[in-house]
Amino acid sequence: MISRLFFCVLILCVTETFATQKSQDFYQQGNFAQAIRNLEQSITQLQPGSTEHFNAIIRLAVANQKAGNNYTTAYDLFQQALTLSNDNTARQVLVHSYLGDLLLVMQQSDEAITQMEKHLETARSLDDSAILVNFLNNLGNALAVEQYYKSAFQMYQEAIEIAQRIDNQNLYIQTLLNQLRLDSKLNSLEPKKLAEAVTLIEKLPANYDKAFYLLSVGELSLHGNGQQANKILSQVLILAKKYQNNRLLSHAKGFLGELYGQQHRYDEALLLTREAVFAAQDIPDTLYIWETQLGHILLAQKKLAEALIMFRQALEHLQLIRQKLNVGLHNSQDNFYQHIQPIYYSIADILLQQAKLATDDKKDLLIQARDTIEQLKEAELQDYFQNECISAVKSSIKQLDNLGENTAVFYPILLKNRIELLINIGTELKQVVIPVSHAEVNATVLEFRSNLQRTTEGSFIVQAKQLFQWLIAPLQEEFDKHKINTLIIVPDGILRTIPMSALYNPTKKRFLFHQFALVTTPSLRLTDPHKLPRKNVQIMLNGLSEAVQGFTPLPNVIQEIEQIDNIFNKKEVLLNKDFSLEAVNQALQAAPYEIIHISSHGQFDRNPKKSFLLTYDSKLTMDRLEKLFRVTGLRKKQVELLTLSACQTAVGDERAALGLAGVALKAGARSALASLWFVDDEATSQLIAEFYQQLQNPELSKAQALQNAQRKLAKQRRFRHPAYWAPFLLIGNWL
Repeated sequence: MISRLFFCVLILCVTETFATQKSQDFYQQGNFAQAIRNLEQSITQLQPGSTEHFNAIIRLAVANQKAGNNYTTAYDLFQQALTLSNDNTARQVLVHSYLGDLLLVMQQSDEAITQMEKHLETARSLDDSAILVNFLNNLGNALAVEQYYKSAFQMYQEAIEIAQRIDNQNLYIQTLLNQLRLDSKLNSLEPKKLAEAVTLIEKLPANYDKAFYLLSVGELSLHGNGQQANKILSQVLILAKKYQNNRLLSHAKGFLGELYGQQHRYDEALLLTREAVFAAQDIPDTLYIWETQLGHILLAQKKLAEALIMFRQALEHLQLIRQKLNVGLHNSQDNFYQHIQPIYYSIADILLQQAKLATDDKKDLLIQARDTIEQLKEAELQDYFQNECISAVKSSIKQLDNLGENTAVFYPILLKNRIELLINIGTELKQVVIPVSHAEVNATVLEFRSNLQRTTEGSFIVQAKQLFQWLIAPLQEEFDKHKINTLIIVPDGILRTIPMSALYNPTKKRFLFHQFALVTTPSLRLTDPHKLPRKNVQIMLNGLSEAVQGFTPLPNVIQEIEQIDNIFNKKEVLLNKDFSLEAVNQALQAAPYEIIHISSHGQFDRNPKKSFLLTYDSKLTMDRLEKLFRVTGLRKKQVELLTLSACQTAVGDERAALGLAGVALKAGARSALASLWFVDDEATSQLIAEFYQQLQNPELSKAQALQNAQRKLAKQRRFRHPAYWAPFLLIGNWL
């Protein structure tokens, strides 16, 4: 698990001492660079293949990993150690344990779990309990990152029990700390267990590891036992000064600053946090955290201008290290949502507060707030796909200010204590504040989505009305004034998990899609408005109706493909056995298709590596999709529209919905048509076919074509419930 310490206990269970006492001293002081130099020198003097040589290689690899600057070197060293293991099973298991942890650090958690699970039973069969504890701990870390919390807890618990049985206090403390972090994440931290950890740590000899263990329990104590946290962090300060370690010093003072801030002792909190910032000047992965905290303390004192400066400074420092930061953390997703996303929201929050009170510079402040939210959306997608190049195609917002006299861009921004509604019509920006808490919005959205999928009930209407009153009704006058018929929505947070088309106007007794042609975009800056050519359009139709790879058949796919086939003149059809990865690749290289249609099972997960579209022989992952659709020397045209029929997102998961929203960008397509959940096979076929039929009219945009298709389906009695027509989203370019 990962916390603001960017530290996860990595158990060193090599039984030999360091090759030299100096190396051990440097390591215990946290001076990994010097330990590495000393170990590299010592290794040349050791007999290759000897126990001392093997252990020194392991130590050197771990030191490189903990230094955080060369994971490739650490990986190569572990591979060298694996070669040196020969037929020594215990050594092999130990190396695989360390490799699993390194893979986790390198953002390959799936591979880490796969590799360690292969050797788990071998580890249990060893007559070496220390190695087994190491193995279970590292496997627990990987499982926790992938959110297999129950399994992770079991791994930690087994490791703890073994460490207790062999009376190894150091191993016991290390595994207990990881379990406590998991408990804290799941809001099940027991004060008794935490107190036990504190007692055990305080008995350890004073060294670098003890300081970090204390720092860890000090952080865990922050929100439950302020007195204990104060005492522990004061001990860390003493050790940090003893070892002249700025990372320890910065974290100890920063956490104490947070504690005093909670107690409204703002002057002391400011002083300590400023000292934490000073100590972290040469520690970029920590500096922005304390700058952010400083901003929050200033904000609590209503010093908006000073807080804004500090948040912007934190963001500036963060952007310099974003790519490096996401590699090396055991859970960069948690890091993004805990530490990165809040900076953007804090900046936007202050700008919106200032805009509400401003007169002369109101529009400029609103533009800055909008641009900050756009930057956040871009950063979210980069974090989701772990790819800085996801934003390679950018549009200028200034160029997008004039999108047509009947088109509006809508930003519903969910802040802790209110909803900020921003609407962009032409060059005008309007702001409306709705005093409703994030918690209340969150609960309403979850209930709405759950109720909406029950096709035999109408209970969703309560939340549909409420969400309309919060999000749309306050802007209705502006919509009417400008005769808006197309609404471009840049959804925020949990709003990505619901179809806005099903919001209900109780006054006019109609759904939102009756009033507007709707389009969703993850970011306006990443949207490329471009009209779909209507003459000589080439479409590639891919379908899978048969049951393969454990998935159920989709019998209506054949009818769906046939209906679409009759609409277009230029097409390629790959159905069932012909819909293979190789066939798709060959077809894409052979012709510049404007539209690619895929009727097959598919899912979007919070982990993009688990998102896929099913082909007959394999799975089309997001990375494969990107490679296949990439504009190359053979394929010179960008795909205009990617249609995904029969796909779904993980239920109610806003991160999975973010993956759906970003699929067009990932595939390099200007727009995508997809559904938030799996819709009745027949209803899907009818709606998709009608959508393509509507597209034949050059006077209609893609958004209007979808609107008309939804209207036609909703008129049928058996499909009038919004569960059948609402979840279909047009994502990206709406023209």
